[in-house]
Amino acid sequence: MNICCPRCGSAAEPAGHEDGRAYFACPVCQRVFSAELASFAPHAGRTPGALATRVMVVDDSDEMVGLLRMWLEDEGCEVFTALSGRDALDMAATYYPDVVFVDLIMPHPDGFHVCEHLRQRLRPEVILMTGVTNPEARRRGSELGVVALLEKPFSRDAAIGAYNTAVERCRRDPLSRLRAHFGGVPRLPRLPLK
Repeated sequence: MNICCPRCGSAAEPAGHEDGRAYFACPVCQRVFSAELASFAPHAGRTPGALATRVMVVDDSDEMVGLLRMWLEDEGCEVFTALSGRDALDMAATYYPDVVFVDLIMPHPDGFHVCEHLRQRLRPEVILMTGVTNPEARRRGSELGVVALLEKPFSRDAAIGAYNTAVERCRRDPLSRLRAHFGGVPRLPRLPLK
């Protein structure tokens, strides 16, 4: 089975496994990425060797981040988390998420700024979350083309429903992320691996 780097498309090499995840390293761009080991076993609904959907959760609440991480990992996602807008932008430059859940009110930059930056550079599908809603937030979210604006507290069904809609949008335009990475769209600076 050939696994390709999601960043540059080169053939990746196995780099080990731990806690139910297989790790791969790209010899060209030096990127290390992972996938669930279960995703390499043939079963209904998933192509053998298919990489898990990369989801980033951004919220200044540890409890919200933990809850969404649990729900999304149950759906087979590879989840990355950040507690501030700055951390989210740095993490996105490293992991290139497919879907992003981002809180509107958090340490600088706020959720709208993070959404604008990500949509311009990487083009993930974005789901906004907020505890304080107003018509202006809905209008601005609509202008940014977000998948949904979830009002806290929201249910697991609402979160997974928004996630499924985001994944469906990704499937409709599978080349959108490649155009963002390699086309005329400027990319975020890459952070060194720690």
